[in-house]
Parts: sequence; structure tokens; C-alpha cells
Amino acid sequence: MAEGKIKLMAVGDISLETKNNINPFTNVKEVFGDKDVLFGNLETVLSSQGKEAEKAVQLYTSPDKVKYLKESGFDVLNLANNHIFDLGLDGFNETLDVLSSSNITFVGVDSHKYTQRHAVVERENVKLGFLGYYTGGFEDKHRGFGINKISKPQIVRDIKSLKANCDVIVVSLHWGIESVFYPCPEQIKLARKLIDTGASVVLGHGPHVVQGVERYKHGLIAYSLGNFQFGFDHEKHDTLVTNKVRETVILSLDISKQGVEGYDVVPVEIDSKYAPHIMAEEEKEDYLDFIAKISKTVSEGRVTKRWWFEQIASTYLLTNIYSWFRRIERYGFRHLLQCIRWLICPFVIRCYIGLLSKSLKTKTMLWSQASSKCERGLHCDSGRCNDFSSRHHTSLQEHKDRQGCPTYSRIPGPYHPSSCSLERERAQNA
Repeated sequence: MAEGKIKLMAVGDISLETKNNINPFTNVKEVFGDKDVLFGNLETVLSSQGKEAEKAVQLYTSPDKVKYLKESGFDVLNLANNHIFDLGLDGFNETLDVLSSSNITFVGVDSHKYTQRHAVVERENVKLGFLGYYTGGFEDKHRGFGINKISKPQIVRDIKSLKANCDVIVVSLHWGIESVFYPCPEQIKLARKLIDTGASVVLGHGPHVVQGVERYKHGLIAYSLGNFQFGFDHEKHDTLVTNKVRETVILSLDISKQGVEGYDVVPVEIDSKYAPHIMAEEEKEDYLDFIAKISKTVSEGRVTKRWWFEQIASTYLLTNIYSWFRRIERYGFRHLLQCIRWLICPFVIRCYIGLLSKSLKTKTMLWSQASSKCERGLHCDSGRCNDFSSRHHTSLQEHKDRQGCPTYSRIPGPYHPSSCSLERERAQNA
């Protein structure tokens, strides 16, 4: 691009694990060729040493696979996430050494040897400052390492401090609920606050699915970039979520000293070998429509706390119960006690309420639709029902029992048994 303008490309979660042990980015390297800076969330440990964390899923791979990142042109990686300590401190330290020796910049963590809570990258006379944070971040001063924790006051201070030395600030946030398509109201509020403070770009990841993209004032917010190069567990998700876990994007931003000049969303699909490739033309339009739909819900302010819990409750409970079963099976009684505490924690209780509320709304809607259809088609008189279409005369109770009609009306008119039967089946399956 012209001097004073650069192209920043950003992608979501990267594991470097594939089924054929080849460079997983081969099919997207041509797109990457247009970048000035390429950013991603490295959600694995590059190490073969250390003790596995007691989790449902541990992510680590051979340090040699850093070559795939280097060959594909990755410039900056976020390490502030929930898998960077999957092999403890030994794996953590080796990952930092491996990336540093490959001249790949990382953010979101620090240690005795490296202080990488932020990074500055300059291209075409434009300085980009990168910050990375994780909801479960922590600091161990005694052993000398830390992961940046998502804390609004701290991030605001970091943005203001870094802004003095940079033209554009990019904030990476590992947050959100896995496998859900909407950020919660608190996430939306925080992301917008960071733009108001001086950030130009907020890049979210963590849910493993793409969430909405919002042009907010002078900045751009991608609430979740989803997976980019990642395996997926079919048993853990329903069909819709499984499909969306495989669908992702490359976010391409045109950046100048003044901020975001424009952006483009490139639809990508992860294949059965866990490698990303550009989505087929016949599928792109539907996926972009989906992103536009979920983005509009956020930008128009329709994500309320109650609505959000109704949307996420079933997926959140299903995926976490599955994970708890795996942990209990592997690690035993202590994790069973942790699961019991989780089942009665305030957030999960809100999910129970959201699940019940959505179920009641669905049933109310179905009953309302059934009532409306029956009002147009059923004439009952003094406890007797006249079915003019079949010339059959039965008692009201017999009619309700036989046809499954949830209600009746005294408005004269022909009754169509097939319509009421369909509504009964829908109500039973709701």
C-alpha cells in the first residue's frame, strides 16, 4: 500500500495441530501475501516438556511447528489465553523462547526473561501498538511471570500510556462464552469504552465461533474472530454450532495514522484436516449474511442481559457439562466437587432461568399460533364440535383428544384437522 497506509490482517484461534502434519496455512498464504502485519491468537503451547494441567482439553504441540507461523508471515501473536499454561511454567517458558528465536512478536504475557505485555510494530511509517488480555489472567510475582488480565482500569491506563508512542492501538481480548454467537452486554460496553479511550481496533477471540463486527465511532470491534486453524469436537456441539465452529474469517483492515480507513471480511472454512481455506463462492453470501445479522443485533443495542442468557443458556450448559464429564472421568472426586459448585454458581443459575424463560416463550408462541389457526377453522356450539370438512359430529372433548387441538373457538368456520395436528406435534417437540 502507499506510504502512510498499511494492511493489518487478523485471524482467530490457532492450534497448529492438523491430521496430516503439513503447513496448515498453505491454502490461505496467497491472501496473506497482501498483508503488512499479520496477527493471530496462538492457543497452544510450543513445547514437549512440562506437566499437563488438569483440564478437559490440553493444547500443546511440537516446538518445530513454529516454522508454519514463520513461513506464513505471522508478525504478532497474542498469548494471553486459557491454554498458554497447559504444560505449566516449563511449557510456557519454552514457548516464549521458541517464538523469540523465530523473531515472532508476542503480547499479553511476561516472564523473568521477556516483558511482552505490549508490543510496537512499525510499517510504512505507521506505528501500531498491540495489547493482549485474558479474562482469567493472573500474576505470580514470586516465580516472575504473568498473563495480562482483562481489567478495564488497567487496559485504559495501558492504552493511554502506549498511545503516546503509537499512531494506532490494537487491543486483543481473549474472552466470552464458548460456542455462542453474541457477546454479553458487559463485553459490548467494555469494547466501546476502549475505543472511546483511544484504541482503534478491538480483536476478540475465545468463543471458537465468529461473533459480530461493529464499526463504532472511529474504531472497529470484532467481538470474536472464532477459530482459524483448529480442531473441533462434534460430540460437544449441536449441528448449527459444529458448522459455525468450522466457519471463520480473515479480517483485513486498511490502517493509516488516523486509524481504520476501511475493512473487509474474507470468509474462510476449516476442512476435515483442520486447515483453513477460502470459502467456496456459493457459500460466501450466506455466511456474510449471517455475520451481518449478528452484527446488526449488537450495533442496534438489542443485546440485553435477559435476552443474552436466553440465547446462550442451552449451549453453555451443554458444552460445559460435557467438559465436566471428561474431567471427572480423568481426575476423579475432586473435580466432581468442583462440578457441583459450578452447578449452583450464580452464572449457571442465571442460565437455568434463561433456559426456562426461552422455553416458556417458545411454548407461548406455539400455543398462540395454534390458537389463531383453530379460531379460523373450528366452530363449537354448546360443547359440541362441528367438523364441516368431514361432516363428522363429536363432543368437544372427543375432538380435542383425537385431533390434539390445544384450544377452540366459537367462531363459525371450517376446521382442518391437519393444521391442528401439526401444531400439536410442534408443541410436543418444543
